[in-house]
Amino acid sequence: MRNIADAIEQFIISELFANEQDRVDVKRSQLAEKLSCAPSQITYTLTTRFTPERGYEVESKRGNGGFIRIIRLPRQTQAHPLLPSGKEVKSSGQLVQALASHKLITGREARLLDYFLHVLGDHVSEENKEQIVRTAFQLLQEEE
Repeated sequence: MRNIADAIEQFIISELFANEQDRVDVKRSQLAEKLSCAPSQITYTLTTRFTPERGYEVESKRGNGGFIRIIRLPRQTQAHPLLPSGKEVKSSGQLVQALASHKLITGREARLLDYFLHVLGDHVSEENKEQIVRTAFQLLQEEE
């Protein structure tokens, strides 16, 4: 069974961002009432699941008429703090190994990425392979 934070996160993503807008304003108490949970559970979910690393920014205004604004950040501003930069790695294979050694991807994910890099071979430039690995890493992060 999923926990309440999973349900809140899924509701916010699927319902509130359903029309592809990049920002949504909600009242914490109304959202808690709709989801039959405590307002503190909404706060917990927002602070743990809607972070810049996951591609969101949360603003809040307290008091009468207050709201919570959830902003979906553009993809290029999303960055994982431990993701090695292009200067730190000399090849896409090294990037995969760095991700695995920092435990940012599993061993299985690393083997799959290595396999796909091997299949791409000389048909794709090293720069494009590195971008493929970075994009794959971001997509894997969205699944969590």
